[in-house]
Amino acid sequence: MLDPDLFPVFLLGATALALAPGPDMAFTLATAASRGRGAGLAAAAGIITGGAIWTVLAAAGLAALLATAEHALTVVRYAGAGYLLYLAWRTLRHLDTPLDAKGARSSWRAFRRGLVTNLLNPKIGLFFLAFLPQFTNAELSPVWLQMLALGGIFFSIGTAVLIIVALAAGQAQTWLAGSRTARRALNGLSATAFGGLGLRLILVDDTA
Repeated sequence: MLDPDLFPVFLLGATALALAPGPDMAFTLATAASRGRGAGLAAAAGIITGGAIWTVLAAAGLAALLATAEHALTVVRYAGAGYLLYLAWRTLRHLDTPLDAKGARSSWRAFRRGLVTNLLNPKIGLFFLAFLPQFTNAELSPVWLQMLALGGIFFSIGTAVLIIVALAAGQAQTWLAGSRTARRALNGLSATAFGGLGLRLILVDDTA
């Protein structure tokens, strides 16, 4: 059972966070704009799956354990940054790749990228470890169960936002698919987004 007094505040905060431009939205936007609506939706699904896993880890206290292991946290963070920079480099090498790449293979690749990128960002788990407990009440039910419920609600809101972003960007991709200039520009946008997210993981302070 969730605290009825805290729940409205949680909904307001969760909605504001979901609507705020951030790494998840940038990743989904770049993927949908460069690879189409299906790939964008798959990327969003991967991001949400990764976030759900981090929520479970936070509820179980494993994220807190990771936070105490400074070297492990750094290794995971740099692995995530390296993966994103690799995606940026690979995208730059294929600026002329057709924008209408579709099908199960393309969608699976987008899902995998979203999932791996999210899982290799330990700050997500630490964020939920700090954010979710503020809206729990140990007198009502087990805190870990409330964290799981709150995490599920948070990602339901986030899913809706990312779906809208993917559909909108995918529609733009459909309009621009026939233009070589647009193809290079959108692939460049995707590479910039990947590279920017990777550099953000490297440059942001661990204690932030």
